[in-house]
Amino acid sequence: MKKIVKLIVLFVLIFSVNAFSKTIVSIGVEGTVRSDKATVLSVVKSKVGTNINLKTIDEDIKNIYALGFYKTVSAIVKNQEGGYELIYKVVEKPSVRFITFVGNDEISDKKLQKALKIKPYNILNKNLINQTINQMMGMYASKSMFLTRIAYKIKPVENNRVDIEFDIKESKETVIRDVNVIGNRHINTDDLLDDLSNHRKKGPYILTFLPWFYTGKLRINDLGSDAQKIRDQYLSKGYLDVDVKGPLVNVEPDTGNAHIDFSLKEGKQYILKSVKFKDIAPFKAKQLREVMNLKVNEPFDIVTLRRDIEKITDMYGDKGYAFADVNPRITKKKNNAYLTLVVNKGPLVYINRITIVGNTKTHDNVIRRELRLKEGDLYSISKIRRSRQKIMNLNFFKSVKISTKRVGKNRVDMKVAVEEKPTGMLTFGFGYGSYDKISAQASVSEQNLFGSGIYGKLSANVSAKTSLFDLHLVNPWVDNRPISAGINIFHQEYEGYDYTHKSTGFVVTVAKRFWDDDLSVGSKYSLSFDKITLDTDYPGYYLEQEEGSYIESAVVPFIKYNSLDNNIFPTSGINASNSLRIAGLGGDRRYVKNVLFGEYFHRLPLDLIGHIKGEIGYASGFGGKEVPVNRRFFLGGINNLRGFDTGTVSPKDADDNYIGGNRDMYASGEIIFPILSSLKFYGVCFYDIGNSWLSGYDFSDLRKDAGAGIRWISPLGPVRIEVGKNLSPRDGEKTTVFQFSMGALF
Repeated sequence: MKKIVKLIVLFVLIFSVNAFSKTIVSIGVEGTVRSDKATVLSVVKSKVGTNINLKTIDEDIKNIYALGFYKTVSAIVKNQEGGYELIYKVVEKPSVRFITFVGNDEISDKKLQKALKIKPYNILNKNLINQTINQMMGMYASKSMFLTRIAYKIKPVENNRVDIEFDIKESKETVIRDVNVIGNRHINTDDLLDDLSNHRKKGPYILTFLPWFYTGKLRINDLGSDAQKIRDQYLSKGYLDVDVKGPLVNVEPDTGNAHIDFSLKEGKQYILKSVKFKDIAPFKAKQLREVMNLKVNEPFDIVTLRRDIEKITDMYGDKGYAFADVNPRITKKKNNAYLTLVVNKGPLVYINRITIVGNTKTHDNVIRRELRLKEGDLYSISKIRRSRQKIMNLNFFKSVKISTKRVGKNRVDMKVAVEEKPTGMLTFGFGYGSYDKISAQASVSEQNLFGSGIYGKLSANVSAKTSLFDLHLVNPWVDNRPISAGINIFHQEYEGYDYTHKSTGFVVTVAKRFWDDDLSVGSKYSLSFDKITLDTDYPGYYLEQEEGSYIESAVVPFIKYNSLDNNIFPTSGINASNSLRIAGLGGDRRYVKNVLFGEYFHRLPLDLIGHIKGEIGYASGFGGKEVPVNRRFFLGGINNLRGFDTGTVSPKDADDNYIGGNRDMYASGEIIFPILSSLKFYGVCFYDIGNSWLSGYDFSDLRKDAGAGIRWISPLGPVRIEVGKNLSPRDGEKTTVFQFSMGALF
């Protein structure tokens, strides 16, 4: 860059010896058109009321030039009455008129414009142009087009303006041709390469979006972590002195093929002979050993040691030692290693102040009541993690970050930073069954009414045979205590194969939570007005008993346990419940119905998720009454036996009418696997088994199905598509059933 600095200082010959004693009476700026005079003056050190200083003026010129807006900067000193007028005269660089791109095919102009650091109407700044090029190169690197070259031209136009043209020469996609490891003798090359992010192309290209296949694209940002993965494989097998160099990447300019080389020196393998501890109070050595997976008299596994140190550190963190540090001391003798873990636990730490930021809608108390810690409590790392999980499970926030900052010797401030997301949901669902034909469900809900945490939902479910309208309100924290209260008002009409059922009523629910809010114990009271009309001349005995109008008054005590890590898409934990419905406290109905339900999620290798669930139910009338048809067990559908149409797994009467069972049982097993986990897109394979019976459990008579589907936690809400195959279809049953549901946020 050519720097032109011109300093013009006018001194007339008649200045006396004490001329420099005159002070500056004013400071001005000339020549600014698009830039701001205040910006120039902000970097000027010369001040009104001080004497002229040539060195200070020279620094001012340099500071003004460093702003990057001007081609030339000069200073003029004019003799005025009572002192001097200091004027900084600038000549601006041209401004940018248009910015264009030439040669870009893979990335559109619109996307490249997002990389612009210099924009139209800005003053020309070559540093910003170079930053723009770096941003665009990063965009091409994300497409593995590492040999792309970008230059620019500056074209002067009228009125001291310029056009900038970026000339892009796109390269071929860089594809990994081979990955080599040099120097490995004790660990197979394929094993070393198996877990790396950078792989040579593997599998049919159409399937490379799956995690088991690789595109062969060069992931340059992952090369360092790949070297660490190779190093960790050796460290996990006792090679404590392993030295991994590289990777060295060679890209062929003509083909774009990349060759990656890792070189290493294995060193000796060490056997762990002993593990000792020092300064471990308040714990005993036995307690620490119980959480460790490191094995004595086996190769010294440093990777396992890291995890063990994290667990031990967390143990101290749960005792209030927020700054505990566990240091491993390793002594090597020949091929043996001796480990001593030295603990510097520091002082007990207490929570000083808790601040919540980022919540523009949600009230502070809605977040604070989910925290497992309060101000003045002893620090606990597990309670901090649990707090984050509880806040995330509210489903009000995109992200929740909890951080601590030391304030004094034994205090920390805790900050809860949340990023809110839309909590209103407009949900649509569609289905098709051989009986219901096309069905549609719609609901509008708000999980966080007015930021209070109160849940409200209005829903409708309509098909050719069914209609349901439902209003639901729940306050999960009455008076900021772990007590929930809710009301549900509904109207339902169902046209069965041989009858029509209408029901209108309400349900009031009260429950209290225990055991860190995982356990809920409560009761419901429901009152409904039902009318059943027969639509056949041959209803059969059971349906004939149901005809007429009824009032049902029932109390439903229940107990629930939920330790799921995420209520929207669980990957671990238990969800179980048991409810007992007792009808007969007034009204016309007399029956009891008990349902025991449970499900379990567990993480499996290869990012798989295992899910099993099941239900067993019992119903019985008393006082000379039968269990109403609408309270019996009908299986089949997307939530239980997916190879059967909704409600078709049921006993029938002599006239082939579905009448529901007084007993039911079903169990399901699923394997959920990632397809595009970054987009929360998953696949599922499942197997279901179960049945419902009129009396008694006949486990020799179980219906079975299997199938597959997809799950997508989309920005518009959850999407679920599943296809189930009936493994032993009977007369009149479909062999394959397709069902799906979907939702949308607003």
